[in-house]
Amino acid sequence: MLPIQLGIAARFLSSSSSSQQEGSNKPQQQQQQQPAKEAFDSLELTEEKMHAITDKIPQKPVTVVEGTSYMVIILGAFAVLAFFIYNFLTNFILEPTYQTCFNETLQRLKLDPRITVRLGNDIVGYGQESPSRVQRQQIPHQIYKDANGTEHCRLQFNMRGPGGVAIVNADMFKDSSGSWDYLYLIVDVKSGSSPPQRLNIVAPK
Repeated sequence: MLPIQLGIAARFLSSSSSSQQEGSNKPQQQQQQQPAKEAFDSLELTEEKMHAITDKIPQKPVTVVEGTSYMVIILGAFAVLAFFIYNFLTNFILEPTYQTCFNETLQRLKLDPRITVRLGNDIVGYGQESPSRVQRQQIPHQIYKDANGTEHCRLQFNMRGPGGVAIVNADMFKDSSGSWDYLYLIVDVKSGSSPPQRLNIVAPK
C-alpha cells in the first residue's frame, strides 16, 4: 500500500507544479501582449491627433483679385503664342498675296533690259522711302475684286540701283489658270542727271 500511495502523491505534486508553471506563464504572456496593444493604441491616437491638427490649419482662400490676375496672365500668354504662330505662318509658310506679287514684279524688272540699262544690275526693291527699316519693309498695296469677281492686287514700291531710283506701280490679277497677270506695270525712272522717264512695261489694258 505504501508504494501506491507514494506514486499517487508524486503524480499529484507533478501535476500541481505544472499547473502552477502554466499559471505563472499566463501573466507573463499577457504582460508581453499588453505593451504591443498599448503601442498600437498610442499610434492610432497619434494619427488621430495629427489629423485633428491638420484639419484645424486654416487654408488661404483665393481672392477675386488673385483669380483675375491669374486669368490675365494666362490670356496674355495665349495672345503672345497666337501672335508668334500667326507671324510664322504668314512669313514662312503662307506668303501674303501682296508679297507674292511684289516678289514676282521685282524679279521681272531685274531681268528687263529697259530697267537694267538705267538702274544697273544690282537692284533692290523696298516699300517706302524712309530711314525706318520697318517702313521700308512695308509694301503699300490694295487687295480688291473687280465687277467680275476677279481678285486684284495693286502695288506701289521703290527700286534703287547703282544708276538711279524708280517708283513702280502695278495692278495684278489672277487669270483663269490661277496665275498672276498684269493689268498694267508702270515704272517712273530717275537716272543720274536725266529727267524722270516713264516706262510702260505693261501698258494699261
